[in-house]
Amino acid sequence: MLLSNRILTYAGASNSERTFVSITPHTETDQLLPTSLELSQAKRRLYEVALALFGDLGYHAVSLRDIAEALGQQPSAIYSHVGSKGELLFELALIGHRGHHAAIRDALMDAGREPVDQLRAVVGAHLDVHLDFPAMARLTNRELRALDPAQLDEVLAIRSQSEQFTIDVIDRGVRMGEFDVEDSFLAARAISAMAMRLPEWWRAETGPRTREKIHTAYIEYALRVVGWKP
Repeated sequence: MLLSNRILTYAGASNSERTFVSITPHTETDQLLPTSLELSQAKRRLYEVALALFGDLGYHAVSLRDIAEALGQQPSAIYSHVGSKGELLFELALIGHRGHHAAIRDALMDAGREPVDQLRAVVGAHLDVHLDFPAMARLTNRELRALDPAQLDEVLAIRSQSEQFTIDVIDRGVRMGEFDVEDSFLAARAISAMAMRLPEWWRAETGPRTREKIHTAYIEYALRVVGWKP
């Protein structure tokens, strides 16, 4: 089993006890969960270890026993927090989607009234979520198919609400004559999809493509999608 070195430290294990190698190394700037999330210390440890493992290896490759081992606990200890691995995935998916929704909503509220400024803010917030929380982004973009139908419906309802923010901004820009696009739904989907691969390759400490350059480029791409002409 390949586990992240970051998890090794967090679980309190020593190098003499076990050696873990990460297949997708985390950087010091990576975050797993927002610090503002109100959780007990034990629940946060569980979520962060599970999130890093699911993000690195994939949901189906990780068992509750693997998570317990990384935590330095017996598998039975996990059941005091969640009833199953599927429930754990569902709770993490809700955290990710609610956090993304809140980020988009807050950015839109601070953006002013011009559709161009609103779209820039929405795209910027969408990018930040994927850049700041890459493990969570990988999980929410890869693993939703493992949820049961009722869980998936609840998660996708939040995603749809977040997407509606972008659709509404585009529709308003079209009505005001600032945007020229035939289908705001497809435009919003295209804009959303641009950020989804970022957690797979972007690292803050490598390459010439800084966070600022990514923001500038992707926002420009989004404005092209909606047919904005300055």
